[in-house]
Amino acid sequence: MGTVVAIVVGYALTALGLGATIYYARRAERLNLLRKRLEWADVQAAATDVARRITRDCTPVALITPGLTGATFANLLVEGLPGQPPVFVGTSTWKDATHGTVVAGDSFEFETNKWLVTVPRAPLLYAGGTLLIVDAFVMSGDFLEKLRTRLVEEGVDPARIKSASIAVTKVAIKNKKAPDYYWWEAADDDFYFPWGKAR
Repeated sequence: MGTVVAIVVGYALTALGLGATIYYARRAERLNLLRKRLEWADVQAAATDVARRITRDCTPVALITPGLTGATFANLLVEGLPGQPPVFVGTSTWKDATHGTVVAGDSFEFETNKWLVTVPRAPLLYAGGTLLIVDAFVMSGDFLEKLRTRLVEEGVDPARIKSASIAVTKVAIKNKKAPDYYWWEAADDDFYFPWGKAR
């Protein structure tokens, strides 16, 4: 009889342990503690969710993004925004990389700690409405802050500038440089988008 009880207790404890493991693994995944790679389905879910939250607050008339990864997210995001506003894509190059000089007039450039960013001036034609700055990943928030400052210097009302991203770090949030809308809070840049490592 004692052996049967021991076996039953053993099975019960195993089942309880397995259940607890599954529960905490799912909870950790929900909290994004184990996530190391975002898939295309995540990017689409982020676009749908972020677009829904944006449209509750405002109606952007134009989107501005620093490069191709931001443009990928911006183009998905536009599908969920009223009127499908235009997306203006800039370029971002490493500051230490070889690059040409921007011709004044059509665009303006500024530097962050890591990047030399060139943004077209065309979005300034939409400055009467809400401009949405979009990037895939906000690590420090420097890009958002610098572009926002530059747009204000160019005459855009700061209340008409919003920002969005797929992911943001805890550092950017803590330093109050996070975008207005984001989908996922990352501990750091140690994860991958479908197109490559976050940076």
